[in-house]
Amino acid sequence: MRFLQWFGAASLILTLAASDAAAAAKPMARAQRRSVHRAASTIDNVTHMDANQIDMVVTNHGSFAYDLVSGNAGFIYPKGSTKTAVFAAGPWIGAKVNGQVRIAVGEYSQEFVPGPMVNGTFQTDSPRFKNYKIVRGKTTAADYLNWPVDQGAPVDSAGKPALLGDAMIWSVYNDADPSAHNNAAGFTQPLGVEIQQSTFAFNRSGALGNIIFVRYKMINKGGNQLDSMYVSAWADPDLGGFTDDFVGCDTTRSMGYVYNATATDQQYGGTPPAVGFDFFRGPIVPSGTPGVNDTLGMTSFNKYTNGTDPQNAGETYNYMMGLYPDGTPVHVNDDTLQAITTFQVSGNPVSPSSGWLDSNPGDRRLQLSSGPFSMAPGDSQEVTIAIIVGQGTDNLSSVTDLKNKDDQAQIVFDLNFDIPSPPPSPQVFVQELNKSIRLVWDQKAVGTHSANAILGQDFAFEGYRVWQLPSQGGFSNARVVATFDQIDAYDNLYTDLFNPQVGAVERVQVIKGANEGLKFKFDINSDAFQGGPLINNRTYYFAVTAFSLDTLDVTPYVVGVNQVGELTDVLESALNVVAATPAGSNAVFSVTGKQVAGSVVGATIQVNQVGAVGDSLYHVLLRPTGDWSVISVASGDTLYTGPGNPATGGFDSPVVSGFTTSVLPAPNDPSMIDQLMGGAGLLGAADSLNLAGGAQADSSGTIILKNYIAPYDINNFNFNDTVQHDYLLRLLPAATEPAWEYNGGDPSAQATFNVPWEVYDLGQCSYQDPSDDVKMSIEVRDRDGSGTFTFGDAVYIRRIPFASVAWGTAGILSTDYNPANDDETLGRFTLYPANAASPPPVFPLPEARFRVRGGALCSGDTFAFRTVPAGTAPGTIVGNDIKKVLAVPNPYYAHSSYELTQFDRVIKFTHIPASRNVTIRIFNIAGDLVRTIRRSASTGDDMSRAEIQWDLNTDNRLPVGSGVYIYRVDVQGVGSKTDRLAVFVEKERLDNF
Repeated sequence: MRFLQWFGAASLILTLAASDAAAAAKPMARAQRRSVHRAASTIDNVTHMDANQIDMVVTNHGSFAYDLVSGNAGFIYPKGSTKTAVFAAGPWIGAKVNGQVRIAVGEYSQEFVPGPMVNGTFQTDSPRFKNYKIVRGKTTAADYLNWPVDQGAPVDSAGKPALLGDAMIWSVYNDADPSAHNNAAGFTQPLGVEIQQSTFAFNRSGALGNIIFVRYKMINKGGNQLDSMYVSAWADPDLGGFTDDFVGCDTTRSMGYVYNATATDQQYGGTPPAVGFDFFRGPIVPSGTPGVNDTLGMTSFNKYTNGTDPQNAGETYNYMMGLYPDGTPVHVNDDTLQAITTFQVSGNPVSPSSGWLDSNPGDRRLQLSSGPFSMAPGDSQEVTIAIIVGQGTDNLSSVTDLKNKDDQAQIVFDLNFDIPSPPPSPQVFVQELNKSIRLVWDQKAVGTHSANAILGQDFAFEGYRVWQLPSQGGFSNARVVATFDQIDAYDNLYTDLFNPQVGAVERVQVIKGANEGLKFKFDINSDAFQGGPLINNRTYYFAVTAFSLDTLDVTPYVVGVNQVGELTDVLESALNVVAATPAGSNAVFSVTGKQVAGSVVGATIQVNQVGAVGDSLYHVLLRPTGDWSVISVASGDTLYTGPGNPATGGFDSPVVSGFTTSVLPAPNDPSMIDQLMGGAGLLGAADSLNLAGGAQADSSGTIILKNYIAPYDINNFNFNDTVQHDYLLRLLPAATEPAWEYNGGDPSAQATFNVPWEVYDLGQCSYQDPSDDVKMSIEVRDRDGSGTFTFGDAVYIRRIPFASVAWGTAGILSTDYNPANDDETLGRFTLYPANAASPPPVFPLPEARFRVRGGALCSGDTFAFRTVPAGTAPGTIVGNDIKKVLAVPNPYYAHSSYELTQFDRVIKFTHIPASRNVTIRIFNIAGDLVRTIRRSASTGDDMSRAEIQWDLNTDNRLPVGSGVYIYRVDVQGVGSKTDRLAVFVEKERLDNF
């Protein structure tokens, strides 16, 4: 057995394994199980612990891993699949009261009732005696706000719900109702024990992603002394197929487990997992030394096969003590010539196998117990058990993986679960495009870190990975399709990990980074498993994880003389799977807004609708601080405020209220050139003429502003002002201004003639404010070689203050004032006659002032847009076109790729205008109505789903036969379509009349 010295709050954790909906295919074996007891109106049989890769039913009366609603297995592994690894499980307790054995069991029927005890007995049913489920970060959920402290629910130092893990289910129940003691394995008077159960799990990858913990706090609230008491973790572990199971125990780890006896399992194929039940902490008992206590682990392990269940309390109690049901001792290998033991099948099945091993596979039960201990009235004990799933490449390597995960979990438990956490799992949104899927995720993981001073670890967020899975529960075969990591000193990350195939630690590359920066959106066009492009109307499965590295323990990993990466520990969030169907939505994905305040210089806004949205108006505002805000106009609430995007000069918001926004600066540099038609001096006028085309006549019809090299548009003005300032060029009545001479980009001398131009730097976002205006230098290119300024000569702006130049000094160069020679910003600014046949214009020209806009986004710039809910407009991918509605596959040959199990039958009607009321009628070739399918779009999800499924049953729930069928689709307000489809089924299912 394993002894632990316990410091701090104790935990009783019981976690049990998964089972498959296919367990319903076990009628002969299940006929021997006892009937289910459902007496109390407060029974809660529908709560699931599904925080990680395990999905387990948890009730509020002792049973777990058992779906009492359907009578099927209630422990699904991996989550999202139909595979199950445990059929049923629950706590068993036994003790002697005045020398008489009393038992309470949580089996197929339960001898516990919901609620705490009062005055030594059970209470009348109450709806408050339910499961309370809380999840990390969700502090406004009803169960969090109504946490049942008065029933004994744990709280932290601030009086808030004391959450263990990332999700926790809490309930309380007791065995004090005599009428509930009707299971043959018990059937005694009550012990008078209340159990407060905390079931919790961690939402992360790695070992903790395959473990569920259960903490039991047992309180003797009856009036009897409980002597020679035992607590057991009992399970009916149907590991996939139920007829080929072996069980065993590991006494060094206080763990009992189930594994597949053969290399191939009915459900799991060639890679069946192993499931373990570990006493991380058993009851506390006196050690024999005054003032010193010991903590028990597993003190016995026994097994039996379906049909040999204990038939009375005495047999159950004998099992708890490590005896056979008749009270005879257990000998190693069932050989009376060998030593007596309380641990059946305690050998090691992994090669080289050794010790006592299970044989003759079958439908096993297992029971690991801890005791004996005593409880006086009012005493309490806390026991912690974990259920662990290991999965290797075959049945025996899964046992090795199970034990490795158990060791890791033990370390976590010994630290009282005070360990660094991975970054929070991203919330992923899906846009179902044409032959493509776009994943968009939130940014809450960025900048997070989690540290533990005792361990000397500090895990800082580093990046994201995008995964594709072969199925909803295909975690073990998931493939990375993209990695986005921060640009820093870390790229390829290596870690020393246990390899269950070889039973040893190996150095492996866990992250293949590119150091190209973070992204929060990714388009997927190809299938990582089948190859080729994604296929419309086929469902695919994806996930996005966030990962971090231990910044306090990073060393270069060198192979030969080359550093290939960094050696460190990595934490990664769990694979939270999303399903996505290309062309499966008729939602509106893209919305265009416009600028409604500030100076309009060509910036644009794009809105990406990634979730359910309403018909609402929003503003995106650039604040004086440089941050941007997303504002609901209807409520006035600021939904998000954050910095701009330095890479684009604009703004990209995270997901807010179902959408993301992107503000893009003006694409041109300069963004606009205005001829100012009113006002005077350097100030602009509202009636200015936009010359953004670059070759337009002014309003007087006298001149054309353009650059002299085709194309004559604004992009070819050779503008290169990195500070995005605004400028004003003014044509003077005479050529009176000294200027620099054009020299092809090399340092310039003073020109030999003056020009009729002056230029002012108006600053950034402040052209209305003359206080910061600075007169700059002009550069001129004498294109006709006349030695004087004429129309057709080009002028350039040089960012050398005019007043700083000692004009007329012999031999001066532009580099005397700017050695970097990087001040030339705008070039080829040229005036031509509006009419080529006319003579050159004569000075002065009327209102010859030109303002050049640098395109900067400025404080107060505001963009507006209105979200478009599904149904109010044709979808981006699937519109309201009734002609495109199709039945797929057509013809249907025995099965389709949309079917998850052998019992499913699925034909899809695609390209449905789902925002409308839809009726599909299916007729046989004789014209008889076979099936009517109606769907009324009510929720946001309904209104965006562009498909309707038919299960190939009639309205009377009978399977259809092979043949040709006619279907008619009527879409309210859109139209109708009639077409045909062919169905070929492999056999008639005559058992469904």
